[in-house]
Amino acid sequence: MSAMSLPRLLSKPNESRNSDEPESERLYLEVARSLFEWSGLGLASLDPAHRLVQANDEFFRHFGGSFPERKSQSFYRVLHPTSREKIRRQFSKLAQIGQSHFTEQFIGIGPRNGVFSGLLRAVAVRRSGGPLNAVVVMVRPDEVVQIGSVRSRDKAMDDLDARILEGVAAGATNVQLASRLHLSRQGIEYRIATMLRRYKVPNRPALVSRAYTMGLLGLDSWPPRVLTRVDKAP
Repeated sequence: MSAMSLPRLLSKPNESRNSDEPESERLYLEVARSLFEWSGLGLASLDPAHRLVQANDEFFRHFGGSFPERKSQSFYRVLHPTSREKIRRQFSKLAQIGQSHFTEQFIGIGPRNGVFSGLLRAVAVRRSGGPLNAVVVMVRPDEVVQIGSVRSRDKAMDDLDARILEGVAAGATNVQLASRLHLSRQGIEYRIATMLRRYKVPNRPALVSRAYTMGLLGLDSWPPRVLTRVDKAP
């Protein structure tokens, strides 16, 4: 099933040495519910510094590498630069007492430096309500349309859409983009919605992932840059 067995926090409450602790049972139910709801789940255990401790085969199928290669590696290494700061902020909140979990869209780096979007759920592991002991991370990639189904003319963008896509990839909000480009917020929303339909993706992270996969955005540039622009016909 997995390259390494996951921590005992995934065992049933009556098999845990802390089975008398209510939070242990709540944690088990949270993880079990996630495992039941998510198929194709990549599962990993991180230490409080967000370094990889253990992971299942699906995790390495999504992100590439193997357990000996990834062991003790920072989890941020498998995240695309556009997602690292967002997930870092969520992990910081998770370390606070009272925070138990979060769910967030992300963009990951897969085998052969491919990129993909997906949903990440993280659950905090604590003993008796104390400080963070570990984090269980669950990853489910989005389903995407094959590149060949996208028309070649869709691999170039006019300057305005290119600037909007660059902003989305850099994490800018619609309000920030509207101010920067002197457009209304509704105008930004309309153009982003049009791009979602054009590239057959469900959300903004999937749009950015798609743009990198298609070669619209350069993998080696930061801030993100659209590589091919076209002038609209008058």
